[in-house]
Amino acid sequence: MSLLSGHEVMVVDTETTGFDVSASELIEVATVKVRDAALGDFWSSLLQPERPIPSDASAVHGITDAMVAAAPSQADVAAELRRRCDRVPLVFHHAAFDLPFLAILMRRAGQPPLYNPVVDTLGLARGLTGAGSRSLSALAERLGLPPEPQHRALGDATTTARLFVALSERWEQERGIRTLDELAAASQDALRQSTTR
Repeated sequence: MSLLSGHEVMVVDTETTGFDVSASELIEVATVKVRDAALGDFWSSLLQPERPIPSDASAVHGITDAMVAAAPSQADVAAELRRRCDRVPLVFHHAAFDLPFLAILMRRAGQPPLYNPVVDTLGLARGLTGAGSRSLSALAERLGLPPEPQHRALGDATTTARLFVALSERWEQERGIRTLDELAAASQDALRQSTTR
């Protein structure tokens, strides 16, 4: 029985108007369910920001003010995200970026915080791979994962889900990891160790 057998996680990705959480906003969120190492239940939504999208941000992800004009409200998106993520481990690629934006979204919408266990594929990659870029696109290319639209939440969430499955198998085979809790801890430990070197 493999590490992921009988388990379910929710992979989450976001797009924002910038990198600074104090001056930027969430404008797209996506989830991909992984159950028994199989991907399914794909969901994404744009959401209405409270300020215009800067042109340099639109140049990266292609999301414009016109695209979000009729998007669901932040409260509606937060409620759906809470429903999808409730009580399952969450997977991110670089959780330290996404989680602060999601925390603000949940707080503004009156939703409870996402206190789910977190597995970070950036940490999993740092713990296994040597030199070289550990960006999502670089890792996908290195591992031969199918291409997806980059810098859109659903494409990146799908790539992260495939990366999670591939790296989980390696952590199980090469490092003896047996549970999702151990995998989550290993991903965080690898991140902490890489910032102290």
